[in-house]
Amino acid sequence: MQIFNDLKDFEDYLVDDKKKGRRLADVYESVQQASELLPRLYLLVAVGGVYIDSQELSAKEILKDVIEMAKGIQNPLRGLFLRYFMLKKLKDRLPDKNSKYEG
Repeated sequence: MQIFNDLKDFEDYLVDDKKKGRRLADVYESVQQASELLPRLYLLVAVGGVYIDSQELSAKEILKDVIEMAKGIQNPLRGLFLRYFMLKKLKDRLPDKNSKYEG
């Protein structure tokens, strides 16, 4: 799937940008201003994954935002692909017990 490759490049860009001093909170907020819901959610998952890795904000709060927005997808097929993408990108960043993202 092409979206995985493209958004992986975007995540790499965000990591490099973070090293240069750009705040991920600004990027996270600007992504939420996208006009279309579906592209906004794909970008939010990508930025959210990098934001969780930076540990500037708790994983629970970011995942809560993404899940609440994902409820807005009306088309079942599009929702299925989005949830699959979300699962693949964020499954290792869940705030489980004995995880570095806990709390």
